[in-house]
Amino acid sequence: MNYDTILEELGEFGAWQRRIAMLLWLPGVIDGIQILMFSVTGISPPSYRCQFNECNNDIGTILGEDVNIHPEISSGRLDYCKYYTPIPENGQCTFTKEWFDLSTSRNEIQECARNATFYYPNFEMENTVITEFDLFCKRNYLVPLVNSFFMLGILLGSVIFGVLSDLYGRKNILLAAIVCTSIGSLLGGIMPEYWSYVLCRILVGAGAEGCFLIAFNLSMEMVGVKERVPFLPWVRYRTLVANTYSIPLAAGECIVSATGYIIKKWRILQIVMSVISLSFGFIWCFIPESPRWLICEQRYSETEELIKSAADTNGVNISPTLLRQPRKTEPEEDCEVRLINNTKYTIRDLFHPSVRVISLVLFICWPIVTMVYYGISYSSEKIHLTEDVFLSYILVSLIEMPSYIFLVLVLDIWGRKPLLVSFLIIPGISCLAAAFLKKGPVFTCLVLLGKFCISAAFNATYVYTAELYPTSIRNTATGVCSMIARFGGIAAPWITTFLPDQGSIPDWVPYTILGLLCVLGGGLALLLPDTVGFPFPETFADLEVIKANSKPIWKLATSHDIKLKEPSEEEIQLEDIVDTQL
Repeated sequence: MNYDTILEELGEFGAWQRRIAMLLWLPGVIDGIQILMFSVTGISPPSYRCQFNECNNDIGTILGEDVNIHPEISSGRLDYCKYYTPIPENGQCTFTKEWFDLSTSRNEIQECARNATFYYPNFEMENTVITEFDLFCKRNYLVPLVNSFFMLGILLGSVIFGVLSDLYGRKNILLAAIVCTSIGSLLGGIMPEYWSYVLCRILVGAGAEGCFLIAFNLSMEMVGVKERVPFLPWVRYRTLVANTYSIPLAAGECIVSATGYIIKKWRILQIVMSVISLSFGFIWCFIPESPRWLICEQRYSETEELIKSAADTNGVNISPTLLRQPRKTEPEEDCEVRLINNTKYTIRDLFHPSVRVISLVLFICWPIVTMVYYGISYSSEKIHLTEDVFLSYILVSLIEMPSYIFLVLVLDIWGRKPLLVSFLIIPGISCLAAAFLKKGPVFTCLVLLGKFCISAAFNATYVYTAELYPTSIRNTATGVCSMIARFGGIAAPWITTFLPDQGSIPDWVPYTILGLLCVLGGGLALLLPDTVGFPFPETFADLEVIKANSKPIWKLATSHDIKLKEPSEEEIQLEDIVDTQL
């Protein structure tokens, strides 16, 4: 029983597959909501001050912007964690500009205590995680730590949910991932203090990554690799499904940003988003188990029932011979179980001479792409694309959608290598230029161009990586690259928001770092072979054929008639599912 053979009669993207693909967009929306959740619930007030201990009557009077009470850090930026010492009369202060001009000691500066009470003017939210947990001054290092814990959760989720979905099926573990991220987010919305809240972010990150990866893989496992889109004859359905799946992720980011216009209290906003995410679990009732996984598990009766139902939906008939259960002595073609002289491949084979350079390049490019992607996303509040912080987040999210559509249109024409190189070099130049510009229309366009390209690069790296490794270590390679990439995500909020806010680095440094890293990644990507037009390599010998015959970067892609080298008896392999998960 072979699913790809069944698809020749069932159809690769009929009504059955289309319905499932649309339902599986909802877990992608959940992932997008959780990625940008803290960017909205963690908005910081533009200015603040701590309680003046010298003034017995300080009950939180908001001082005007013209009151010169804070010393400067650099470039005109004020240090809100310090203030010139007021000189009260009988412990009483008058909170006016004239009084502070006359009654403060400019030679003596006080620093806000760790347990100080903070006051701030009205801003976009009534309250946020930052204002409720007083994450100011000596506690402000805890702000980027929230997203770092979220990234840690993503790292864990990519491993845990990947293994569980192979052991217990895609459908049930997808529901578990939806519950994990939704309940984690719901609990975070009611936690009374910072550390319990941030630990919930690990659960949220793990579940969100599970939602994305499992739904993405399940979508891919429903379609085949042969049929092409009728109105885009150069695009295969699998390419279409793979490169448009990130659209709902961007939609989720827009949804949580737009909700900030309506709900101004962070706990209510997070609880509402959590309930909506949890409600998406209804798709469990309407999506099937992966037929490929069922065949691998030798659950043939369930597979037969599933295929017959799919055939009814697609309006086709399936030949009974295609649903014949194999004899026990027949190898199961859909099961990726391979052995090499009874020896399993291990992670060390990522440094096989045939892929050593490829692995080293990807181990650098993946974290760069991730750092720049999340760096631009997280810093939208700080870089002020517009004066409206929610609109800034929406714009940065919306720009991703056309990038994924563009990728569908050109990936099979231009090739993987020139796209990855271009989509790293262009945002590199954009970030370097933006670093030395003042906020304005040109700055905004450069940042959005950078986000457009890096979003496309983010998607392209998944496709490219899968095509650069033999089947026996393909998923292991993708898993390792994804894990390493999270270190870029962990570093992103520290470089793009925390250190500039602290005054530890000038404002131009974050985008300069992102720009230089992108240029570095684009240069290293030139060392990769282009895989467009070739089938997936099955062995290292196949990969050598691809490396020897891949097209030059300046040429458009064509289908290759080159037949990949047949493996020798020593190379005959059956993939091991355990090795495909880290």
